[in-house]
Amino acid sequence: MSPSVYPDAETFQASAAEGIRYTLDGMDSDVLARLDTKPAPLLLVPYPPSVVDMGQYLSRFKEADDLERLWIDYVHELAREAAADPNRPATVVAIGIHPFVVGTPAGAAALRRVLQSLKANDLVWLTDVEAMLRAAGQSLQQDH
Repeated sequence: MSPSVYPDAETFQASAAEGIRYTLDGMDSDVLARLDTKPAPLLLVPYPPSVVDMGQYLSRFKEADDLERLWIDYVHELAREAAADPNRPATVVAIGIHPFVVGTPAGAAALRRVLQSLKANDLVWLTDVEAMLRAAGQSLQQDH
């Protein structure tokens, strides 16, 4: 969920005021962060533009097998970094997918291979945003 890739100074506070609990505007990090917005904090979920299929497909003319290699390399490299430094903060990758890219036979096959590869890595957790919010809840809550 994101209001735009161009938020202004009011965007996050307005989002929090409407009951939104997270935003996908974290384009410059692989680490979850909590924004101290009023009336409630907003979780900033990393959403690096380099792993969004639409941009790779439309702007860079990448095909399904290119995206497969990109996604596998991106996530496995973060896992290797985590294994090398287990005390570092956990990293998150929200991969944007769109039906006109991965909804094709070649795209679906590539996505299936990506998921199989990531599931085989013990340091990778494939999940949804709600489960991630629950898991992050303890470490990202405000101190009371």
